[in-house]
Amino acid sequence: MQPKRKSFLGTIFRGLFFGQREVMSMMEEEQIQSPTRTIARNFFARKLTKIGLAFFTLMLLIVIILPFFFPLDEAFFDTTMGNRRPSFNMMRFPRALDNGNAAYISAGSGFGVGVTQAGNVHVWGQTGLTGLDQIPAPMGRVIQVSAGMDHALALNAHGQVFTWGNPNFNLPNIPPDIQGRTIYVAAGVQYSAALTDDGIVHVWGNDGVMRANINPRLQAGRPARHIVANITTVMLLLEDNTIMHLSPRQPAIGEFPDWIQGQIVDIALTDGTGAALLMDGTVVAWGDITAESIHVPDHIQGRVVEIDGGRWHFTAILDDGSLYSWGNNFFGQLNVPTISNAAYIFPGFHHNYVIDTNGNIRTWGLNGFLMGSDELGRDVFVRFLSAGRISMTVGVIAVIIAAFIGITLGGISGYFGGKIDMFLMRFSEIWGSIPFLPLAILLSHIIGRNLGQIGRLIVIMVVLGILTWPALFRLVRGQLLQARENEYVIAARALGVTELRIIFKHIFPNIISVISVWLALNLAGSMLTESTLSFIGFGVSEPTPSWGNMLTGANNTIVLRQFWWRWIFPAIALTTVTLSINIIGDGLREAIDPRAQER
Repeated sequence: MQPKRKSFLGTIFRGLFFGQREVMSMMEEEQIQSPTRTIARNFFARKLTKIGLAFFTLMLLIVIILPFFFPLDEAFFDTTMGNRRPSFNMMRFPRALDNGNAAYISAGSGFGVGVTQAGNVHVWGQTGLTGLDQIPAPMGRVIQVSAGMDHALALNAHGQVFTWGNPNFNLPNIPPDIQGRTIYVAAGVQYSAALTDDGIVHVWGNDGVMRANINPRLQAGRPARHIVANITTVMLLLEDNTIMHLSPRQPAIGEFPDWIQGQIVDIALTDGTGAALLMDGTVVAWGDITAESIHVPDHIQGRVVEIDGGRWHFTAILDDGSLYSWGNNFFGQLNVPTISNAAYIFPGFHHNYVIDTNGNIRTWGLNGFLMGSDELGRDVFVRFLSAGRISMTVGVIAVIIAAFIGITLGGISGYFGGKIDMFLMRFSEIWGSIPFLPLAILLSHIIGRNLGQIGRLIVIMVVLGILTWPALFRLVRGQLLQARENEYVIAARALGVTELRIIFKHIFPNIISVISVWLALNLAGSMLTESTLSFIGFGVSEPTPSWGNMLTGANNTIVLRQFWWRWIFPAIALTTVTLSINIIGDGLREAIDPRAQER
């Protein structure tokens, strides 16, 4: 009875996950094993080869599958979230604030500030780079706080203002005439604002932003009772239920409907839009017509009792104690928790806090980045996944192009010989003598500079392919010169088989294992070359990511020391993937060459 034959895929699966544990019977050993199965057995006999194959397969699946769950928006950036280290602690508020102890909360860019009922201040989240964890003391009993991009304000019960965090842009220089008279504070991006007991707004901070764009003199003696701030704008809610806009830099926010004046009970701002809550519970929004936050949902109209805004979204408390958010949802700002007893809301840049009637705190929104963020506030993890897919795709397509040219020309040259062989050999020698990297840079720059991103990717793949085929050409040619004198080739000629059929049907199946070694090793080389071109600015260009252009920041000493997460993850991935490919190639070479097993 013939023993049961085992499939080639089954051999690979068992070798990869269970090792070569089975012992063949005497009848199986006596059978002539196919070359492919023999190569597979020899290949999986080495543990290092199995590790390399497993890691490469895992990385390939990760960069192919995960981008569908973490899609990349190449147009998105947010400098307020720039250079955030890997963490998930942006909303991890202290226990001292929970269970009815929180009096006020403010959400900044990656951090939060809270005040307890006793007037004590707590800070959490990412606070290290700008000294946000260095809370001034003593401040007395604090009644209100406000968090900006990288600084915070505190107001105590005696009307005194305190600030800490970013020491630049004139932020620490609080106007002395507001001390003891302030009733509300608001922190923006590189500026601060305070409302004094006479209804006048005072602004200080970055002179280049504030003096040119926010003009408190527009108030002209009209007292305000509330202020809100965004990245460059201060808006006032006046005592007569009207609003005033103090920043000509964002004229769209200043173009609110005149008919709402005198009916406004609350106001809120995002970076591009403003919103007013009217006496009848309806909300009116205006500003940037392309912003999603300008579209107020119809089903909440007439039910809103409080409104506040973050960077790109609004959050409202409805008359039944529930919450609703609308606008942009890049970081889950709209994923509000199910709640029916909300008392106070505190939306921030990208995360939100709500205190319910029992004094408990609920949070939602951006809690952090798995691999941190880059200088433009883009998620490094999301870019890492898309970059891996692009880098591997470029490498694979380049190898396919090189393989097609090298195998075709090498097969023709090695089989036919003579003048054809002489011509193709001289041509490959001339082509191979051209300096690779300078020519790749030149072709990429000249051909790709006027193309879009997809066109540039195609150019890079083609350039890498057409510049790397000579090595495979010589390998195939040498194999064909040897194989064409074998008996099975002579027999095929005698039977009248066509020359092309002999080359590709009879000879190539016997040398494909040698070619596969070259393909595996050259894949790693193509990925490294693409990364080199992207690193020096002649490959894949921003905003499309590749592991090469993600490493560009590594040529800056500040990035190397302080923002290590921007380069360490693509560097590790590129190194380990290319190393895995080389291990696979070495494993194939030893599995194919029996003499390598004896060394």
